[in-house]
Amino acid sequence: MVNTKNPTLPMPRRLRAYYWISSHNWCGFADPLVAAIKTPLGALSAAFIIVLMLGFAVGTSMFWAAGTIFFIGLVGTLWPTLTIRGLRGELEFERRRVTEREPVQTKLTLENRWPWPTWGIMCRRDLSEREPAACGGLPAASKTTFTSLFTPLTRGVYPKQKCLISTGFPFGICNRARPTKIRNRLIVWPRTVQLKSLLDSAETRPSDDRFTDARCGESGDVLGTRPFRNGDSLRRIHWPQTARTGTLVVCERQATATSAIRIVFDTDPAVHETMNGESSLEWTIRIAASIAVSYQSKQAAVECCFRDRCIKLGHGTSGIVRFFDQLSNLESVAYDTTADNPRSQGNLTPSSKKNRSDCGVFEVRITTQKGLQQVSEGRSIQGDQLCIVLSNEHSDESTFIKHTKFGRTIWIRQADDPLLAFQNSWEKLCHVG
Repeated sequence: MVNTKNPTLPMPRRLRAYYWISSHNWCGFADPLVAAIKTPLGALSAAFIIVLMLGFAVGTSMFWAAGTIFFIGLVGTLWPTLTIRGLRGELEFERRRVTEREPVQTKLTLENRWPWPTWGIMCRRDLSEREPAACGGLPAASKTTFTSLFTPLTRGVYPKQKCLISTGFPFGICNRARPTKIRNRLIVWPRTVQLKSLLDSAETRPSDDRFTDARCGESGDVLGTRPFRNGDSLRRIHWPQTARTGTLVVCERQATATSAIRIVFDTDPAVHETMNGESSLEWTIRIAASIAVSYQSKQAAVECCFRDRCIKLGHGTSGIVRFFDQLSNLESVAYDTTADNPRSQGNLTPSSKKNRSDCGVFEVRITTQKGLQQVSEGRSIQGDQLCIVLSNEHSDESTFIKHTKFGRTIWIRQADDPLLAFQNSWEKLCHVG
């Protein structure tokens, strides 16, 4: 007769019961107490209680040790609290704006308002340093300035968190801190490369019902004449025609041709990956900034779009400053998918509410290999398109340009500096055409 019962069935149950008994946290209520004992003040308090109990159980001689422990804990707690109340700090940057990897001098001024000196002052500036810097001691009723060089590696607005001064003197049992005053913040711009050659960008066409390339403006060659209108300059009056007709006639001139380029880059963290120790989003922003600045220097109409927002690049140096300031504050907009940043809404224009001349606009899209498979953040346009794709694949110089559904595509693969790799690929594309 065949035994259909499984003799090993009770064994997994016993194993599961043993695992549950051995892995279950039976004293979960004591976890806060254990965490408190791990701190210096908690360990000192536990030692005081134990010695005090031994004093009652063994003899009064243990009360001297308990009193010593209590005195150390009292001084180690009250002295840092008293010291930090008399300290004031102020952080100042020598410059207002710098570029990534550009050193800037910082000044930290500490003031001691107490009539006695202080020791063991630490400062955490939150400027990408791993450990707080030791400031040492401060003389009584004095001000001391500490200077150092800070080299920002990534764009942003520094300090990104509160700058704190702290002290745990004399025993390091209890640390007390207070925020310092930030005199001015440091705006770090993304790095860019100079593009010596530029691809042809289409001329802006405000409407499609024009039958001639000659448009009226304030400069250029003379197109013809027309009657005088209020507001016209007297220098534009055509005197021979005025004398012949008896009415004021002015010269009509051509308008300068304005090229337009739109730069679209993906900001979804899901499509970005680590590239050379940094997020590919940072390299995307650097490439977008390089293209925008190069075309802006040639008087082109440049707009930079991401998600549902669009940044218009103004003319002149002021336009460059505003554009880079907005890119430095892009972090909260790029990673905040639950709510919009009110501060950024004042500088950015929703693309859905903005009249965009999609006809004849040269569009450059910057994305990753994952983003290439998703829907573009920009609208489909009627014009030349170029796609720049960042990838962690090994470099292949022979196939740095491919053709996809977005048109010509530049592939930026693994390199020591993807920004320089982009510059070389761009120059090759400009020569190939």
